[in-house]
Amino acid sequence: MKSLIKMTLVSSAIALALVGCEKNKPAENNTPATTAEKVTSESNCPEIPANKVVISTDAQKEAYALGSSFATYMKSNLEQNQIQIDTDYFIHGFDETFRGEAQLTKEDVKTTLNIFDKRIQEESKARFEKQKADNTLAGEQFRAEFAKQDGVKQTKSGLLYQIIQEGSERHPTANDTVIVHYTGTLTDGRKFDSSYDRGETATFPLNGVIKGWTEGIQLIGVGGKIKLVVPPDLAYGDQSFPGQEDKAGIEPASTLVFEVELLGINDDNNNPEPQKYQEPQESQEPQESQEPQASQELQEHQDSQNSQESQEPQEEPAN
Repeated sequence: MKSLIKMTLVSSAIALALVGCEKNKPAENNTPATTAEKVTSESNCPEIPANKVVISTDAQKEAYALGSSFATYMKSNLEQNQIQIDTDYFIHGFDETFRGEAQLTKEDVKTTLNIFDKRIQEESKARFEKQKADNTLAGEQFRAEFAKQDGVKQTKSGLLYQIIQEGSERHPTANDTVIVHYTGTLTDGRKFDSSYDRGETATFPLNGVIKGWTEGIQLIGVGGKIKLVVPPDLAYGDQSFPGQEDKAGIEPASTLVFEVELLGINDDNNNPEPQKYQEPQESQEPQESQEPQASQELQEHQDSQNSQESQEPQEEPAN
């Protein structure tokens, strides 16, 4: 996790969008609130709707948009790192300092933020270790149960797969770029990504995706379909990715489950037409949204070893 000190220095200007929450209120008492009088983060801003600013000029609109953008950034960072702050004191800290009436010296601020950053780092580390342990156990149990199903095989790397449809004799190599439809879920069934939901196929270079995909997609031919159960070391390892919109996030040491249709190989004249493939019934209506982070990561280049895995993987029966 990035240092919260750095994040605070960059994003503290977000309060510009919030200061109006305080300035539009009647002046009841100029005495700063004490700790005993501390209010919750919901106590002030819910009153804003009755005192909303009126945007009349382009300059006002630009300033408001800048504040809104900063607030979205700050909110996203706090939520991703599971940090809660008292919005009232956050606003006071910015407003009073901006007016030259700060109650803390620069040294006080630096010391406090150092302590805050250390605490957040410790909490993040503890959360990471717990997620890793929980996901490791859940993944091992899921893979053991999946290995018992009919038709499931395991490669030497530990990838588990079940061929649903063999496809043609034309198999891709690790150096090919494939055209696919896929759904990715966690072991508890929650969906973290789906090309079906986006209403469009995906195109990936096989030497630029997670190792489980590089190995697994080569096991079927064009027109085939396969289910892959990918252990963490063949997926994202200890990395984590936040959920996007209605999709689940990926936590450290997650075992990932994919169902993939190989629709074609790029620059291959024998590819079937993608329109012939129907979306699964459980898929949601296509949405115009940004592609989830997990999908973007699938397209990013992995370790240089991936580019050398051009031979067809060897397989052995699942234990």
